[in-house]
Amino acid sequence: MKNAIAGSWVYVIVLIFMVILIAYVAISINYSRAFETSELMIKMLEQNEGFNPTSRKKISEVITGNNATVKHGCGNNEGKRSSDGVFYYGVKGEYVDQNPKKNDYDYCITRTHKDVQGVRKYYYSTTIFFSFSLPVLGDLYAFSIPGETAAIIYIYDDKFDDTF
Repeated sequence: MKNAIAGSWVYVIVLIFMVILIAYVAISINYSRAFETSELMIKMLEQNEGFNPTSRKKISEVITGNNATVKHGCGNNEGKRSSDGVFYYGVKGEYVDQNPKKNDYDYCITRTHKDVQGVRKYYYSTTIFFSFSLPVLGDLYAFSIPGETAAIIYIYDDKFDDTF
């Protein structure tokens, strides 16, 4: 009887180790998929020279294709007004919201600019969200993945200055 009880502790330790290992692998896979999606978003913004209807459509396809459909708020940008050439947008499907205030956006984009030697360079910051969820407990925690484009000198058909 003593050996049977001592052996059950080994099973408990193995089970706890397995749960921790599986959780680590699940988080790693979700994070890598979200990071890949963020990199693809940045690539679409750079290839299409800004945030315009073409890049927005391609970004929506990437997000839908990677099942990155976690809804979240835009963090520090919530409720900020677009001013001084800095624009904040929350995007939910086909809807683009200036001055994001809600917690149900697919991704968030910020456009800033810097004047360097008389040339205006634009930068786009993106934020995409993913969550760690378990089947029984649901979403446990939402993570955000930030990204930033390289400098874009000539933006094409950019819709930050007016609405879509």
